[in-house]
Amino acid sequence: MRSLAELKSFTREAARILARESDLASYEIYCATSEHRIARLAYTSDIPSRGLEEFKSLHAEGFQLRIAMSGDPHEIGAASEAGDFTSDSVRDALRRARSAAVVDPHFPGFPNVALGRKSAPSKKSDLARVGDSAIAAAAWEVLDGALAAFAKRPADQRVEQPGLIIGGDVSVIRDRIAIFNSNFAEVRTDESAHFNASVTSIIESLDAKGTATTLGDSTAAMRRDARVIGRDAVRRALALSHGARPAGGKFRVVLGPQPIAEILNYMVMGSLTTGAFHAASSAYHAKFGAPVMDSRLSLVDDPAFGAGAIRRRITCEGIPTHRVELIRGGKLVGVLSNFYDTHRMLTDEHRAEKLGPSAPAKLDFPPLSGYRIGEGGGRRFDASPGSAGTNVVMRARGGVTDRELVRAVGAGVYVGRIWYTYPINGQRAGDFTCTVTGDSYLIRDGELAEPLAPNCLRMNANIAQVFENPLAVGSRPRPATVWGSPEAYYVPAIAADAIALAEVAPTS
Repeated sequence: MRSLAELKSFTREAARILARESDLASYEIYCATSEHRIARLAYTSDIPSRGLEEFKSLHAEGFQLRIAMSGDPHEIGAASEAGDFTSDSVRDALRRARSAAVVDPHFPGFPNVALGRKSAPSKKSDLARVGDSAIAAAAWEVLDGALAAFAKRPADQRVEQPGLIIGGDVSVIRDRIAIFNSNFAEVRTDESAHFNASVTSIIESLDAKGTATTLGDSTAAMRRDARVIGRDAVRRALALSHGARPAGGKFRVVLGPQPIAEILNYMVMGSLTTGAFHAASSAYHAKFGAPVMDSRLSLVDDPAFGAGAIRRRITCEGIPTHRVELIRGGKLVGVLSNFYDTHRMLTDEHRAEKLGPSAPAKLDFPPLSGYRIGEGGGRRFDASPGSAGTNVVMRARGGVTDRELVRAVGAGVYVGRIWYTYPINGQRAGDFTCTVTGDSYLIRDGELAEPLAPNCLRMNANIAQVFENPLAVGSRPRPATVWGSPEAYYVPAIAADAIALAEVAPTS
């Protein structure tokens, strides 16, 4: 990865070249270098395996130019270049940006937002420079913890061919950016790094599956958590042996932190953007300022969250980051936005219809969430600015313990993990479906009872059933990861009523 100093130096040189071009009304240079290092777990007990595969890597670095022409400031073009940080590459990208220019009547120009008083710089994560040996060591710790837990299994679970499979990965995601546009007085830079790790333990002889995940922003946390999650994944699988396969129906359920994070990621966060409201595709269409969740629930995006894995000081549009309040006391009070979509929403002639009658007369959608995110969640040089979160935190007023959530359900299902979550009937309908994949139990007499077999039930519900009238809400937000998501989630468990669970027939 290139250093911030290298990115900054190139950005200054590119700006000098563009400033001399008389046909440009304005311009922007965005440089990014990102890396996603993945140590993949691949252990099987019954056939030879390496335990840890060779490292996988997603690496990208380059720059993007965006220009507006002096003849028509709404005529804009863009071009990107991978790897080549030279003056010739700037001139070539400029040529391609000119040839690709089109008129966009909604283009508001480039941001003209001052950095303001500079706060004390946040502590840089040592993951920004951690080597592969430390990542590999953490991955081996996961396997050591998992195998140690499996070796202690009860005598009645010991068979000649147990069919233990341990999969997952330990990943480090890091990026650095530099950005300048013709409205800025200086080049602005930022860097971030975090890790996430996910483990799935399958014991074929027991028809059991257990999982564990973690995320954080330091090498020490990665090392500390590695052995714990391997152990926990195996212990959960052992506890889930020979799970029940109940018939479908409507159930009271407790949705653990991972299901809540997954539903938020695939169903809610995409609706909480100015782009979704402008397109009239939000599940909260015409409900801005109105209650959309239980009054006990609040939701924010906080790039400076103290316990958060993701730390960012500026957006990918060069704007200082701030906490964005999305849901307050159940009411929709804010959305994620980038500079372009803020302008489109504020100038939309159908804005009143799209936001609804509860929207305040004076509206402001600060462009605090404009990120250029690529696969794996790192910032990419060749991506366009979109609206994305960082650390998404849900808090619940008057929350209760997990045990009290189970008691509130009385009889039903504890859902510990879901996957294959996606909207049905379009995003605006708020309907979704997902499979209950593991770490789940029947609830009887207010206590956890028999474990559920993995992938035996499919949930079909609406986000209103989960968030508008919960039976009870958890007291503490807990970290949860969603595969492929750019955001980190910190959410409580929630108990809900009358959730439809359809039986999935076992495979032969």
